[in-house]
Amino acid sequence: MIAATIDDNYDRIKADLLSRGLTYERLIDDMLDHVCCMVEDYMNGGKDFESSYNQVLDSIGEKRLPEIQHQTLLNLDKKYQRMKNFTYIFGLSSAILTIFGSFFKRMHWPGAGIMIAVGMVLIVFVFLPLYFITSHKEQVERKNPVYAIVGYLTIALLLAAATFKIQHWPGAGWLIYSSIGFILIGFIPLYVVNVFQRSGKEKANLPYIVMLLVGIACVMLMSNINMSKDLLDIYLEEALANEQRVEVVQKQTADLLELAGDSAHADQQATISRIHDQARDLQVMITNMQEGMIAFAGQPGVSIEDVKGKDNKQAGREAMLEQGEGIAFITEAKQYAAMLDELVKDHTARVQIEDHLEFTTLVWDFEHGYDGVAASPLMKNYYKNTDAAKGIALAEYVAIAYLLH
Repeated sequence: MIAATIDDNYDRIKADLLSRGLTYERLIDDMLDHVCCMVEDYMNGGKDFESSYNQVLDSIGEKRLPEIQHQTLLNLDKKYQRMKNFTYIFGLSSAILTIFGSFFKRMHWPGAGIMIAVGMVLIVFVFLPLYFITSHKEQVERKNPVYAIVGYLTIALLLAAATFKIQHWPGAGWLIYSSIGFILIGFIPLYVVNVFQRSGKEKANLPYIVMLLVGIACVMLMSNINMSKDLLDIYLEEALANEQRVEVVQKQTADLLELAGDSAHADQQATISRIHDQARDLQVMITNMQEGMIAFAGQPGVSIEDVKGKDNKQAGREAMLEQGEGIAFITEAKQYAAMLDELVKDHTARVQIEDHLEFTTLVWDFEHGYDGVAASPLMKNYYKNTDAAKGIALAEYVAIAYLLH
């Protein structure tokens, strides 16, 4: 009885499937069998044909059949399947390569730059285009390709900007501003519209997992951006200027020391020697810390201009704090400042000395303290040390000149 009822309505069921968007014959036959079996199950439960059939149609929904057909045709398309597999392979390999490159960069191991560059090239020029193409093909209702184009350009520019920034290549600033422009003008408005259109329709699958992994790689990549090349160059220029100033002032101080050897200044000789000895000890500590940071970067004996790892954030912590004399230096520098304050009575000279030794005050405690050193790249710590060296040399000169005059 049930089977006869279903047979009588067979053409009606087929017509309804066709009206809901099915066109592929093999799938139509499979869906007919599936619907008939479901209707039979409901009728065996005591329902009549109409209520059973309506319940089956409601469970299928209006747009589900075209989606099933579209996915079935894609699964049968060998060219598309190869492209999809290549997308996953390139996505996973490029993400892993970038993650390893970012880790090598953080540890300052050789090969980091090559791995990051190759990983970004694979992501930007291979994975992302394939991803957007396959995602577009999977859509039953093809959306405006502007979504994919803007999304691709935004991600590509962001990744390129991060890579250029890390590698200190020219054009990084332009890429950053361009990517920000795409985000604000194009990506965010389109993304908001797209979220409302897609909400509740999709669930996480392999493409989204791959994109998540790529996103993790990008986050790790961004975490390696320490300081721009322009700022590193500024610190380098100022550090070299400080070193030249120290050299000039020390020559002037040497002339004063020669003058202090005269018998006319016998009363001040012991005090002047004490100032000079303590200043010299502080300068030696600074030199040792500078050389230690460069050695930690793997280039012992190299001048600061030629050091490649100027953005190394571990050098200061290792060479100045954990293995160096950073804490002892700032302590002795404060003692040096206190000594000069006690010896020099002239107000003008004292103000000058306080200004030169400003790095020993509370204002600069963070910069020259543990957190300030540990959080700064090699070049910034090098600059801070040269600034301190300049202050020590100038304070020494002012104090000795005061005592001699």
